[in-house]
Amino acid sequence: MKKHIVLFVAAALVCLPGSASAQRQFELIPSISVSETYDDNINLTNTNEQSDYITAVTPSLALNVLTQNTRLGMSYAPSFVWYNDFSENNNTRHLGAVSWEQRLTQYLDFTLTNTYLNSEDPLEDTLDVAGIRQTRNKYWVNTASASFGYVFGAENRLEVGYGREDRENDEITLENSAIQTPFGNVTYWFNVKNGIQVNYGYTDAKFTRDDNFPASSDYTSHTAGMRYMRRFSPRSTAYFGYDYSTFDYERLLPQDFDIHNPYVGLEHAFSPELSFSGNFGWFIRVNEFTENEDGPTFNLSLTRTFSRGNITIGGDGGWYMESLDPGLLQSGFREYYGGFVRGTYQLLESLSIYAGGAYRWEEDRLDFTSDFITANCGVRWSFMRWFALSLSYTYAERSDDIEINSYTNNRVMLVLS
Repeated sequence: MKKHIVLFVAAALVCLPGSASAQRQFELIPSISVSETYDDNINLTNTNEQSDYITAVTPSLALNVLTQNTRLGMSYAPSFVWYNDFSENNNTRHLGAVSWEQRLTQYLDFTLTNTYLNSEDPLEDTLDVAGIRQTRNKYWVNTASASFGYVFGAENRLEVGYGREDRENDEITLENSAIQTPFGNVTYWFNVKNGIQVNYGYTDAKFTRDDNFPASSDYTSHTAGMRYMRRFSPRSTAYFGYDYSTFDYERLLPQDFDIHNPYVGLEHAFSPELSFSGNFGWFIRVNEFTENEDGPTFNLSLTRTFSRGNITIGGDGGWYMESLDPGLLQSGFREYYGGFVRGTYQLLESLSIYAGGAYRWEEDRLDFTSDFITANCGVRWSFMRWFALSLSYTYAERSDDIEINSYTNNRVMLVLS
């Protein structure tokens, strides 16, 4: 937590004096929950699977401050965790978050977000898409972003900002990382029907290890893109664009490369209840030494809302950079394709259900592939105004060409809040 002063700086803003004429609203929300989880594979292994019952008590406190020009939200929730059979995994988890929106002038605003997670649960890190943690050793992840936005028209906006993600693992076989991402983008509409977006981002990624092995190569990256937008109606906008990225590594291996990615897309609302968003493109990876590579990119989402719920069906694919454990001689570059479905429904005023599932395929630079299947469902009942009871089930499966990385996991959780 020593690096995360952003969280506490934002907290101090609560004490800043406001305008004498401004109305300030404070909202303080304390809560507590008790959960019991059955996990049939706590270490995510494909042999000698170990199961356990895990009890957690989680008090939490949320503070919201609202004025004419300020929206500040803060929350902190420690979880005291006890394992029934493997008590050496007992731990205190931490989850904290800050969200601050400040209007500085009529046209200028400032936004800051910060999230901190400290846990031993290998699946609790939602930012880690494909990384491998197969122990209950502790880790922490801090993600922060700050930006200034300037409005110079009804729909025209300039934004500049800085993001950072820090990740540290007690498991010495996994790398620690610090990734900084300053960025800027501008949206400008020439008229009601025609507009452009221009964006730029810089990435500085550094990796370290706590054992005697060398870490993955540090790298820097530049990404720039431009998009032209054509609005055919208030409910339909089409666009085409081009993104360019370049990656430069500190060492000779892995090799440097550039990526070119043209694409076209459409956003359309068929009705207030049914909307579609999607784009298709093609990436071309130009390598410094080896042959070039290419493949499709896409991002699709179809959402239907009902009077009591909603359902979303979609998928995405293309490439991304793995930051948890890219490998000594690998760049962290991965191709991926997948799809998902999720939905919620309010059965009664106090009773709701949800369900979802997703599939994802990945391939790294050594042609090793991984398949991921996840599914979940649950029910939540609110009663006596202050209480809620929920029951959920989660399934996760990884099938990997490197057999030791494969696993299946089933979890059932009962929570009283």
